[in-house]
Amino acid sequence: MKHVFSRLRATTLRAAVGMSPHDGRLRLRLGRALLLIGHTQSACRTLEQAVRLDPGCGESHFALGSALSALGCLSEARVAFSRARRLAPGSAEVAFALGNVYFECGEIDLAVRAYESAIYMQPAYARAHFNLGHAFKENGRLVQAAAAFRKALISEPKFYKARFMLAYVYALMDLNEEAIEEYRKTIHQSPTYVKAHYNLGNCYLKSGQVVRALDSYKTILELDSQHARAHFAMGQALGRLGEVPEALASYQEALSLRHDFAECHLAYARALEAVGRVREALHHYRVYVNEPIPQEQRGQVQAHIDLLFSLGYGGDTTTEMRVLSASEVKRTW
Repeated sequence: MKHVFSRLRATTLRAAVGMSPHDGRLRLRLGRALLLIGHTQSACRTLEQAVRLDPGCGESHFALGSALSALGCLSEARVAFSRARRLAPGSAEVAFALGNVYFECGEIDLAVRAYESAIYMQPAYARAHFNLGHAFKENGRLVQAAAAFRKALISEPKFYKARFMLAYVYALMDLNEEAIEEYRKTIHQSPTYVKAHYNLGNCYLKSGQVVRALDSYKTILELDSQHARAHFAMGQALGRLGEVPEALASYQEALSLRHDFAECHLAYARALEAVGRVREALHHYRVYVNEPIPQEQRGQVQAHIDLLFSLGYGGDTTTEMRVLSASEVKRTW
């Protein structure tokens, strides 16, 4: 019903603009209405006309910046938002929008200053604190990022994505227990948030709580059975418990869903080699080294492939040879 009303409003405003083609404010209202119904290019053209008719209207420049940003025209959006800010220097919303464009352009320091300006004008601006946290994280300023996400939560306690990011930053800071607590709170607020379940599982796995990690990954697969990374993580957890056949099955499932999953090819190869299925392992090692991976890792795995060939695993016979001893494996990894 709301969308129908918005369309009717846009139609009415089009008619009004036809009757008063030189009314910049009327074109501003039409441009906003077109943005609401997703007619972004038409909105952009209409708002460009509004700006030409009334260049001193900060609202028109701001709306034009929003339309340009939605179209991915970041340089033009930056100009429009900058003009809007000059005309409305006390607007937290304009400073926030300008910060978003700076962030998208990779100018993180400028984004930080813009977000801080928005917060100065509107201290309880949860989204500004949230995006400031992202900017600090991007710059590696993790302590400041955590503080920004906490402030976002003070302003908006149910802002579960801010809580998720706080947990994520805690994990980056190796505050694993704190990360676990915040991920658990995130899931309490948003039980179907798959990313939170996945990261919680990884934190459990990191701290040696393997059974709890498995529970997290199983929950993901109940929500989304096609989640390749959850199947992969299940394989890692099962391997830690010594349940190798089940781990191999999880790796297979992950690779059936995502063929270019380099990390899984490597884990699967190692698991296959550990149970003596070395020729199958070789195939997955080869796939891994042909994926876009760090050169150092590629060199290590290629050296291991060369060792397996030197021991006779690369021949034409179908009989598996002996499994490498622990000392032989250690020499190549």
